[in-house]
Amino acid sequence: MKLTTYARLNLPTCKNLGTKGKLPPLKGGNGLSDFPRKGDDQPISFDNSQFEVFPLEIAVDLAIAYPVAWCKGGNHFGNYAFRHYFNAMKAIQNGTKVPPQSLRWMKKRERYIARHRQDFRLAGVIAMIKWAGFVDGSGDGSVDGSSLSYMIDTVSKYGK
Repeated sequence: MKLTTYARLNLPTCKNLGTKGKLPPLKGGNGLSDFPRKGDDQPISFDNSQFEVFPLEIAVDLAIAYPVAWCKGGNHFGNYAFRHYFNAMKAIQNGTKVPPQSLRWMKKRERYIARHRQDFRLAGVIAMIKWAGFVDGSGDGSVDGSSLSYMIDTVSKYGK
């Protein structure tokens, strides 16, 4: 998928509920990146993440095909998170620097997935997709890709 602009994705408009919260600084008080965990000092990137990245193409396809389901989860910060996910992936695809705000989001993503990776309900699945993660926290979940399949099935079973 060639990424152009976020607006051209034609994603459903979901109501932002609650507040989006703060993004962490790029450097911790100790001068380290604190990525992927506090005390670590790896460059902030998906490559250095503890968690696999949900395929953006599939996320966009699910959002467009199942707009009602898409708006059932991740609406406190997920809608903002998805925009950061898109911006990071677009920069990576174009060979440019990931915007600083999206790097800060990547740091927050590590914490989010660590806390919410066992939420297998529809709202949790949608939220995890918006955060570019998998509900089992590991990636495909197993050799057979069960987490990805589970997430797609959960959204599609809910319907449009």
